[in-house]
Amino acid sequence: MAKDDDAGEDAPALLALGESKGSVSGIPLRYLTRHGIIAGSTGTGKSRAMQVLAEQLANSGVHVFVSDVKGDASGFCAPAFVQDDESETPSETETKWNERNKLAPFEPQSFGVNYWSASERFIPFRFSVASVGSVLFSRLLSLNPTQESHLAIAFSYAKKNSIPLDTPEQLLDVLDALVSTNQRGISPSSISVIQRKIIALQESGLERMFGKPSVRLEDLGGLNVLNLSDARSDMAVTMAPAFLLQKLFASLPEVGDVETPQFVIFFDEAHYLFKDANKSLKDLMVTMLKQIRSKGVSVFFVTQDVTDIPDEILGQLSTKIIFSQKPMTEKGNARLKALAKSFPKAGFDIMEALKGLPPGTALLSTLADGGSQTVPLQVKVFAPATTMSVVPDDALRKACDPALLKKYAKRDAAPKAAPKAKAPAAPAPKPETRAKPPTQNPKPATRPQPVPSAPPTPKPAPAAQVQPVRVKEVVKEVIVEKKVVKRTGPGILDALLGGLLKLLQFILKAAGMVVTALIIKPLKSFYKYLTKKPVRMLYFLLLLLILYVIFINWAIVQGFLDSLRL
Repeated sequence: MAKDDDAGEDAPALLALGESKGSVSGIPLRYLTRHGIIAGSTGTGKSRAMQVLAEQLANSGVHVFVSDVKGDASGFCAPAFVQDDESETPSETETKWNERNKLAPFEPQSFGVNYWSASERFIPFRFSVASVGSVLFSRLLSLNPTQESHLAIAFSYAKKNSIPLDTPEQLLDVLDALVSTNQRGISPSSISVIQRKIIALQESGLERMFGKPSVRLEDLGGLNVLNLSDARSDMAVTMAPAFLLQKLFASLPEVGDVETPQFVIFFDEAHYLFKDANKSLKDLMVTMLKQIRSKGVSVFFVTQDVTDIPDEILGQLSTKIIFSQKPMTEKGNARLKALAKSFPKAGFDIMEALKGLPPGTALLSTLADGGSQTVPLQVKVFAPATTMSVVPDDALRKACDPALLKKYAKRDAAPKAAPKAKAPAAPAPKPETRAKPPTQNPKPATRPQPVPSAPPTPKPAPAAQVQPVRVKEVVKEVIVEKKVVKRTGPGILDALLGGLLKLLQFILKAAGMVVTALIIKPLKSFYKYLTKKPVRMLYFLLLLLILYVIFINWAIVQGFLDSLRL
């Protein structure tokens, strides 16, 4: 998605966030690609700050994407208030709004905005499984490292064999192919676990986020809001902005260090993405944050507690907008203290300020002209130009582009590699698991399968003749086997020797346990104690040297001791 040529001509040098000590405070637009964080307890003003920044960015020609989990940031399509023509005096809301914005006046306004959803509620926000990538999809399924590695093999197998990977159902087929073709490094049990989790994903309804047509970047111009308020039963849906971030990272060209970002993403409830995150996810996010700024993309993580974000990610965030923090435990106090120390020194106690900030007031620290972090300021956030009330769904749909509603309204059927063959009239002997059905191939050329010659339906009479003969043969084999077992059964001597061997095995095992408990474990503990501090090892070697000198000169030492007795 290309940035408009004149998008940044009238762009303000500063995004006005609020008032501090009688003057306007905000974020220099040219430093926005260093990414940022908006954090604070519930009800402190995170959504207001996000809305104020998004409005000014949209007015500057920047493409904005807002993730709205609770549905309280949906008011971009309506102005902050509507003046009653019959009333000569301003309403209370209008008066309050004007007071907050007297330093940076701008009129209440509405924006052209497209509302997206994880369902068909608004414009469906949909991706192909392949564009999401194995790391993020593994996070969506909550896979362990072993299962994640298997899923990575499945993505690689699909790409190598040009197998479409748009829907979870197609991914199930690829996993089937890995098992049926005995791919190296594949564990059927791990594949089975992944398949069960994909089926659970389908049953939860989140499957609707995957398929065709998937979101195209040219359709995300201007201001966009992803409303997830109807999908919060499964908070995994909050990962959706990460899918967009991955697509932007893979698709946008390098533009270098730009004065105005091309695209800004506000990632609401970001702590759900990073909760219990493994190393591969952290590494992926750090890589994207480091490199995507050169593609003109800025990311703001919105969360309740700063410490919910891993340190590796926090290290990439230069702008901090921190509202009141309410630690309830000793551990929470320790984390808040660490947060306070991350700010440059100020003329007030930052930790106490974070505890006592009133609603709507935040500590703001961003980059200075020299690239260093600025001293934090207490900023009273301006009211947004659009309403902060919840707007009805009908009004939100009316604000959307009708062409986009029509374009993404119906999900395309997944392409089939080949028509499924009809099953023979005779029933299968036993239901097969997903790992074996030969009729669900994504592509015949890449998923070889046994193709037995299908004989015509057997006649009842021959089948009845064959079965008794086979049963007699089996009975004869069993009888012969029983006779052999009786003649060659173990004798008394064998039983005696077997008992002696078991006793010897028990004695050796017990002796090994005693040696381990009395010698090996203490030696290991002592070794760990010595190696924990190098000076301990030095003292130990010195002690050994002294003992060695005493040992080789024992006659002299014994004579000295005898002289002392006299």
